[in-house]
Amino acid sequence: MTRKQSSILTAIFFLALTLLAAASLTYGNMASRRYSARNIRGSIPSFRPEDVAGITVSWRNIHTNLVMKNGRWQIEERDGRPASVPKITELLNSLSSLYPVKVLQPCSDEILAGLRLVDDDPKQIPGVRVVLRNASGRELFNILLGKGHFVRPEPGLPPSQNAEGRYVKIGKNAYLIPKVFENCHPVPGAWVEPLRLGDLRGALQITASSEKDGKTSILWSVARSKTNQPFEFGFPLEKKIDNRLLSALAEKLMKPFSSDFCMEPSVRIRYTLRLRIVCSDGFRYTLHMADGGEKQDIASLEVVFKPESVIDVPGETPERKKQRLQALQSRFDYESRYCNGHAFLISKEIMPLIANLSGQTAP
Repeated sequence: MTRKQSSILTAIFFLALTLLAAASLTYGNMASRRYSARNIRGSIPSFRPEDVAGITVSWRNIHTNLVMKNGRWQIEERDGRPASVPKITELLNSLSSLYPVKVLQPCSDEILAGLRLVDDDPKQIPGVRVVLRNASGRELFNILLGKGHFVRPEPGLPPSQNAEGRYVKIGKNAYLIPKVFENCHPVPGAWVEPLRLGDLRGALQITASSEKDGKTSILWSVARSKTNQPFEFGFPLEKKIDNRLLSALAEKLMKPFSSDFCMEPSVRIRYTLRLRIVCSDGFRYTLHMADGGEKQDIASLEVVFKPESVIDVPGETPERKKQRLQALQSRFDYESRYCNGHAFLISKEIMPLIANLSGQTAP
C-alpha cells in the first residue's frame, strides 16, 4: 500500500468517527427532549371529556357555570338556557390533550404575578381559572390560564400581534403550552351559541313586514322561482331590486349576529319588524326584531323544517335524497335547539338594513 493510499484510508476513518459522534449526540439530545417532554406531560392530571358534567370559568368576581343536565349542557347564569356544545367540546378536547413544551423552574412569586398566574391576590391582575367536575361534583381538573406567549420578532420586524402559546399553572407548577385558549372567557354570553341563519343561497322568498298594534304591513317582498335566478320585487311593484343589497343582508344573517340571550320577560318585548324567508331545502325562518335601546336590539328566531317542501335535485337518486333529508333533519334539530323559544341581543345594524332595503322606512 502506498503512502498516498494510507493517508486516504486514515482520512476516511476519522471522517466516519466524526459522523458517528455527531449522530450519537443528535440522537442523545432528541431522546433527552422526548424523555423531558414525557416527564412534563406525566406531571399533569389527566381526565376524560366524557366524565365532565360541570365547568366553572372565572376571573375575579365574574364567573360562568356550565352544567350537564338531562343530557344537555346549560348555562346556570342564564336560567338554564342551552350552552354551545361546539364551544364546550373544543374546550374539553383541548384541556384533555394538553402537551406542555416547557416547565418554568424555578418560578418566583414575582414571575407568577407577571405571567398572571395568580388569582388569590386582589392587588394583582389574575388569570382565568377553569375547573372541571364530574356528575358527583368531584374535581377532575383545575387550571389557571395566564398571559399569552409571544415569539421574539426577527431583527427589524414588528412584534407579532398573535400569541403562539400561553402560560398556565396546574397545581403548584407553571408551564408553557402551545395552545392559546382565545375563546375561553368567564362571561356567560361567551358560551351562548349565537344566532345565525342556515344556507340562504337557497332562498326563494323573502318578506319584510312591520308589526304595530297587532297589525302587519309589508315593507318589501322579493321572490324567484329557481335559486339560479335573480330576485325580483313582488312589493313594491315599481321598485327594482339591488341583488347586491340582498347578498349583503344574507351574508350578515348567515354569520353570527347575536351577542347573548336577552333575559327580558317575553311579555315585555314588543316586536316591530319581521323577516320571513322560505328556502328551497324546506327550511323556513321567521326573525322577529324589537328595539333594544342604544347599543343592541332584540330578536327571536323561529326555525321550521318541512321535508315535503324540499325541492328535488336533478339526477338525484332516491337513496341520495334520503341521505340529504336526514342531513337536513339533523341540521334542523341543531338550529332549533339553540334558537326556538329564546330571545337574543343582536347588533343594531340588522334592523335598519332590513327595514330600508327597498328604500322605504318602517312606519
